[in-house]
Amino acid sequence: MNLKYCNICVSPSTRPGLNLNSDGICTACETASKKKQIDWVLRRKHLESIFDRHRRVRDYDYDCIVPVSGGKDSIYQVHMVKNVFNMNPLCITWRTLARTQRGEENLTALKKIGVDHIDFSPNPDGINKITVKAFEDYGDSSLIDHLAIYNVIPNFALRFNLPLVIWGENPYMEYGGDETNSNLDQQSSKFVREHHIFKGKEAVNWISDYIARREINSYIPPDDTALEKIGYEPIYLGFYIPWDAKKNKEIAIKYGFKPRENGPIMGLYDYADLDCMNIVIHHYFKWLKFGFNRITDNASNEIRKGRLNRTEAI
Repeated sequence: MNLKYCNICVSPSTRPGLNLNSDGICTACETASKKKQIDWVLRRKHLESIFDRHRRVRDYDYDCIVPVSGGKDSIYQVHMVKNVFNMNPLCITWRTLARTQRGEENLTALKKIGVDHIDFSPNPDGINKITVKAFEDYGDSSLIDHLAIYNVIPNFALRFNLPLVIWGENPYMEYGGDETNSNLDQQSSKFVREHHIFKGKEAVNWISDYIARREINSYIPPDDTALEKIGYEPIYLGFYIPWDAKKNKEIAIKYGFKPRENGPIMGLYDYADLDCMNIVIHHYFKWLKFGFNRITDNASNEIRKGRLNRTEAI
């Protein structure tokens, strides 16, 4: 296959979920152009109305769930939800078996913002078995991470009766995807089921003679009907507020977030991909499978933010 690149950024046509239009412009750059026309003031007011609707009467009750890893984006999310919009969030982390020391330090910085936090550790047998199988079948060491991140949270939302979940950015809105997915303000169960990162398999499809159901309970999502009964509303913060990883980092540093002193582990950013070693392997295999790597993602993002031109990116 011949690689074709976007005429604005440096993303290739081989990137999953990304397409080039007749002018050779990728869907991510199309979306970035449309974002300039968004009335962000109006969207922020809509966000405030969502928070007001979910704010509990008793100030010691949780108002919402914020999924966090300890990275710069999750620290920014907690800052906005707690300190800007005055919500009382319950923060929840899926604890990867490959967490780094820097990831642990940055998660501690997040908790010092002043929030209750659950560091959830699922059955390691299920994690290891799916990791091995996914790596053998698909060359993906991070499939289990994404399977957990997307499915552990709705289970907690149901158990705690906390319908409002504050995710970060819509990945399709920021990094490319069809117009329908790019315009999503919420993370629907359909979106999760059809996400290419799962290779067309839900958690139950991993059950076999090798992997028992009880080893992967945490990754099997609640029934949609049960979520509807509590008014489940998993919104993207980046739909309502302009999203910029570099600016998120600057706010996170004020709370004690630490980038990597020796420079980026890969790509352009010394403040990304710090909390889990699996993601480093995941990005390396993107190069082997699709012909692009983390530096392509970062350079394309910098072009869309107006901080880099295409020649510099190349």
